[in-house]
Amino acid sequence: MILRNAGRCQAVLGALTIFMAQVASSAQDDDLRRVEATSPLAGRLAAVGRVHAGHGAGLSMATGFLVSTCHVLTAGHVLAKQGTHVQVGSEARFFPSGTALRVNGRVVAASQDFVMAVAPSGFDQQRIPNDWALIELDQPVSGIEPIHLLYPGASTASDTVYTVVGYPLGQVQQGLYAQEQCRNWSTAHGGLSLKGVLIADCAVRSGMSGGPVLLDDGAQMIAAGIVVERFTIGQKIMAIGVPVAAFAEQVEAAMRDSDICAAGAPFAWPIPSTR
Repeated sequence: MILRNAGRCQAVLGALTIFMAQVASSAQDDDLRRVEATSPLAGRLAAVGRVHAGHGAGLSMATGFLVSTCHVLTAGHVLAKQGTHVQVGSEARFFPSGTALRVNGRVVAASQDFVMAVAPSGFDQQRIPNDWALIELDQPVSGIEPIHLLYPGASTASDTVYTVVGYPLGQVQQGLYAQEQCRNWSTAHGGLSLKGVLIADCAVRSGMSGGPVLLDDGAQMIAAGIVVERFTIGQKIMAIGVPVAAFAEQVEAAMRDSDICAAGAPFAWPIPSTR
């Protein structure tokens, strides 16, 4: 970590530690549940799939999700090699959920301010907002409804609940896992602004990086961000994500310039609750 950021990082870590110590019930690993084919949730998550990059000993496996019929969002660190940023034009493969499809693609947008650290130092408020990448597939995926992104101008209330989805590694029963009803904690805390960082008390594991952090307005699931890290204090777990606003402009521009599929604006406003 750059020394000038060390004090700020420690302050953020301290704030998170105090917060989690005050939360009686927080996410645990066993809060994740396998999404069975018969589950009502399964039909709403068809756009989530596995992302593979590299080969052999250099193979990286994680999660991604369709935001158009030919574009997949994922975390930047899934595609970057140590000591470098994500290479635009590098190859990746996407395996849509519940299908035998494998679709090849290439990276068309990624933050060049993100560098894959050899030994990441934990919660880094400067790195997190840049940890994203957009893959353009070689051909559109038909029959699957893409997930809309939260409109950058939309705000999320403090009582917003999320669903996290992904493909955790090392499970006895492999497949898509989810945790519903995670609480939002993406607000200023302890005098520090957490702008550019999404935090929720969701259980996430290795392999779920690149998966969506979803909010459900009843009519549709909308991605508020991308899972990039797991933060733990004792047995309590927080999901750390990149909010859509951090990459919305670059992603929309890349999708608009696509020669593979006619991709319109990928955003949606959540329908206000009538509760």
